[in-house]
Amino acid sequence: MSADGAALSSGRASAALPLTAAGLFAIGCWLMLGDLGIAMRERVALPSGLELLRRNAASDTTTSLLLATIPAVLSVLLVPFIGYHSDRFRSAWGRRRPFLLAIAPIGCAAMLGLALSPVLGAWTDAALGAASPGARVCNLGWFCLFWTVFECAAISAASLFTGLVNDVVPQGLLGRFFAGFRIVGLSLGIVYNTWVFALTDHYLAEILAAIGVVFALAILVMCATVKEVCPPGQAAPPPGGPRGRCTLLVPRAHILECFSYRPYLWMVAAFIFACVTFSPFNTFCQYYAQMMGISKAALGGMTAYGYAFSIASAFGVGWLADRYGAVRVSAVFMGLYCAAAALGYLAVRGADSFRVFYMAHIIISGAYFTAASSMPMALFPRARFVQYNSTKDLMVVFGNILVSSAQGPILDLSGHDYRLTLLSGAIFALLAIICLLLLRRWPAEACKV
Repeated sequence: MSADGAALSSGRASAALPLTAAGLFAIGCWLMLGDLGIAMRERVALPSGLELLRRNAASDTTTSLLLATIPAVLSVLLVPFIGYHSDRFRSAWGRRRPFLLAIAPIGCAAMLGLALSPVLGAWTDAALGAASPGARVCNLGWFCLFWTVFECAAISAASLFTGLVNDVVPQGLLGRFFAGFRIVGLSLGIVYNTWVFALTDHYLAEILAAIGVVFALAILVMCATVKEVCPPGQAAPPPGGPRGRCTLLVPRAHILECFSYRPYLWMVAAFIFACVTFSPFNTFCQYYAQMMGISKAALGGMTAYGYAFSIASAFGVGWLADRYGAVRVSAVFMGLYCAAAALGYLAVRGADSFRVFYMAHIIISGAYFTAASSMPMALFPRARFVQYNSTKDLMVVFGNILVSSAQGPILDLSGHDYRLTLLSGAIFALLAIICLLLLRRWPAEACKV
């Protein structure tokens, strides 16, 4: 056994577990529990937040601003900071878990505050009296505060979780592990859309509070059970700071170093275009369905069926990504989505055609996300993964800010023509495909910087 193998086989569970089938199963179960908390944001919190905005008669511009733009602006500062320092942080609990342990209760508290936002809005309106802008505006103000805090916590937790997975899971199994994570998230989406979504009419506050509790508990339990090990060559803290100590600044070199490699430009561009491909339709699909005359129960049922199909295909897609490469498989599914979105823009005119496109959207975008889940691990260096990945996330946030700032006003000015979300999806998907194809001009060792 090599020196590295001997070190991995010592009493540190994080190193030993991935080397045996039983260990892989155990660590996979605990990581999937953590992913359950991470998935609460996209699968449960976002549609519940949209329902709360709908109750307060928020416009498309306000919806886009509160759900996407403001949290994205704040995460521009937060995500690179956490990524930089978690790569360099050393403690008895590892380098990712201390940050996750601090973030989880913050996210929980924010969701509890969101559940109480109507009560706080009414209290604020009464306290301000004649100076109050109105109960609706007060409600939206509290929503903005608590949602922004939760988004920052959830986005940061997702970035750290990805880094933790990259640290403890063998490289050749990442595609299948992330397929398992997709199954967890999709299963959560099925449960929510089948049995919980319709209950938001009467129990929205309780559902929001439950989201916060599950988010925190799942992450905390994962942190207590999954052990970390420093990557090879990183047993000691890198130069620039004492052990376990964080400075308050992210050096400019943190970002410039990443972009000093030309392939990284195309990597980041591909992730940016992929993100903004799906976000406009995902943000407004509930409003779009309502305009098409589709009930909340029917929309939830379609979503559940689409997720079930994605679950059935997840391990197959993950195997394809491991076998043929995440970049190649992701490009194929992005091409399929480009065609589907273009056809949807031309053909969606009523409830029936909307149902067809909606199912295609869920299935194809789900396959893309499964294939692309392991793409950062295939492209970025393992030892400084979160540095490169968080810089990528930073650029994705900038792209999302630009699109989310424009999409709401455009939809309001167009008279709520939600077909424009399909047109933008087709255009951005095409741009993502071009970037993914350009990435193939560089050998794999060049992309691993």
